[in-house]
Amino acid sequence: MTAPRPDDLEQRLTELFQQRASTVTRARPVDFGPSEGPPKAPAGPKQVRLGTHRQNLGVLAAAAAVFVAIAATVLGIQANRQQPAPPLATGSQTTSAPTASPTASPTATPTGASDKACPAPARWQQAIARGTVPVDRKLNSVVSANGASGDYLVVQGNEPAPQTSAIYSDVELALFHGATGRTIYTPAKSSHIPVAHPTGAITADWIAFAVSRPQNLGYTYKVMLYDRNVGSTTTLAEWTEQESLGNKVFIGSPVIAAGKVYWLSSVYDKPATTTLDSWDLARGSAGTSVSAANATALISYGSGMVISYGGGMPDDALSEPTVIRNGTGQPLSKAQLTAMSHGTDFGFDGGSKLSWLRHENGSVGYSHLVVGGEGVHSESPVHQTLDVEPVIYPFIDIMLDDPELGRGNALLDLRTGRAVALPAGVELGAVVGESVVFETGATKMGATGLSIVALSALPPVSC
Repeated sequence: MTAPRPDDLEQRLTELFQQRASTVTRARPVDFGPSEGPPKAPAGPKQVRLGTHRQNLGVLAAAAAVFVAIAATVLGIQANRQQPAPPLATGSQTTSAPTASPTASPTATPTGASDKACPAPARWQQAIARGTVPVDRKLNSVVSANGASGDYLVVQGNEPAPQTSAIYSDVELALFHGATGRTIYTPAKSSHIPVAHPTGAITADWIAFAVSRPQNLGYTYKVMLYDRNVGSTTTLAEWTEQESLGNKVFIGSPVIAAGKVYWLSSVYDKPATTTLDSWDLARGSAGTSVSAANATALISYGSGMVISYGGGMPDDALSEPTVIRNGTGQPLSKAQLTAMSHGTDFGFDGGSKLSWLRHENGSVGYSHLVVGGEGVHSESPVHQTLDVEPVIYPFIDIMLDDPELGRGNALLDLRTGRAVALPAGVELGAVVGESVVFETGATKMGATGLSIVALSALPPVSC
């Protein structure tokens, strides 16, 4: 899910800041810890490459403090593909026997970590080349997917003219099914960016998303709902300019669960003021705000959602474990909620499997649960540098650093535990049911194209 990378955003922000400040310096790395400062906003699967962990990035700071805050907010939510993750542990642990997912089943089970990477075979490369998806913008980023329906959302745009306040120009949010897409939303200002929850934004009838301003991409100011049956968009909630100046914000993106749209609202820098707000889809009316003090993220799994509280947010690998509680819809067991407290990069396959990366004692492993079951299956895939993606079986996005294959984009194939080096300019966009969306012609600012490939055309690789 390609979009602006930290170094390009730094360059872009530098250009913007230089219009307003005569002195620009490099600030110390920023740690967005939850115990001090504002509640953190969950970012989606590279919401315009707005990643969610490894957030101690060097950021550009202007002489004015406001520019420091702007740069820190934007760059703090980027995926730093150059920063290595902790080493992955070896071995595996199963707290209960997992139930098979309705989506692709493994053809091989990893028995331990494997450091050897495989180049993408010719069959993979040919399938990616054949799967070209028509796009009408030069920059494309997959931001949400529903594996059950086969739909995915793409933020599209072009590079803006120099000396503007926009990160992209000609921005639009497009809904794709297979290789066919259509625009469902165009922001009033090209500098505004649509953002969506990685796996909780799309249903058969509705799409929920939010809109962010470029000066604060970690938070959103408008919650939107698209009616797929009539093709209309409704604003569910919005902070006015005056309220925004008073530090009112929405945290992250809305999710759809149990017949309602849910989102978090707060006063910036006052996590105790956070509320859970909702919109009843059947009645077409707003629900009552419920106190959700210190809530930091919503995690969706189709038939329900859970809420993380305090201690950081679940997609920050550097934070302390979170407290995760059932929110609405089909509840998860206590053991499952406890296991999720060390998780990051939560992804739902659209069927029954909720997956994540597990961070404990300096190691990283892969875990998943089956909604409706009781246990959690945990294993350690492979020693690699992980990127930030919603983890959806069978692939995890990684940055390969291999002595033979070199450094570049790759994916971790959970069917075998092997890393697979992708061709130059190709990145994993999303697993969408029985298909995989790749971003092609990828640069640090975005991907010029998309490709959709049947999972069956990407057999497990051995080398």
